[in-house]
Amino acid sequence: QEALAEAKQADDLVAKGNTSKPLLGVPITIKEMFWVKGSPSTMNAKMFGVTATSDAPIVTQLKNAGGIVLGTTNVPFMLADYQTYGEVYPTANNPYDVSRTPGGSTGGGASALAAGFTSIELGSDMGGSIRVPAVFCGLWSLKTSFGTVNITEGTSPDPSIKFTRFAMASPGPLARTPEDLE
Repeated sequence: QEALAEAKQADDLVAKGNTSKPLLGVPITIKEMFWVKGSPSTMNAKMFGVTATSDAPIVTQLKNAGGIVLGTTNVPFMLADYQTYGEVYPTANNPYDVSRTPGGSTGGGASALAAGFTSIELGSDMGGSIRVPAVFCGLWSLKTSFGTVNITEGTSPDPSIKFTRFAMASPGPLARTPEDLE
């Protein structure tokens, strides 16, 4: 309901000629490791399971740019596999061949994007977690330069944990075309 209301507001702004926000009205999904206020944060592990009380800074930036968050997407157990399965959510499959994996750890988002459920997916990458799903699902991705985008806040399923550094990990987008990625 929130996404539909935000889409209506975006349509009204565009109808009035206001296109000042670069992502105005663009539907996006967020890898479940990033906090989206009111959504679960589990890392697909039963030992976790808090509801995010706020948005991660990068989610706030995407919303401020006009992006409309449709929801969060599936991840493998503890973000640690190229298969996207775990204890909380059903296995994510490649939309082109459901007997295959979409990759991981941004596999649920890559699958949703390739299937046309969303326009942009916010993922994260340390050792291929957006690049591998992009290749497996015929998408484009960008691993941002380390430290250019905040990934230390709003990424833990335990709200008391504040990371000071996430070595080699970077958030980044997945899209269906290079133009969408840009």
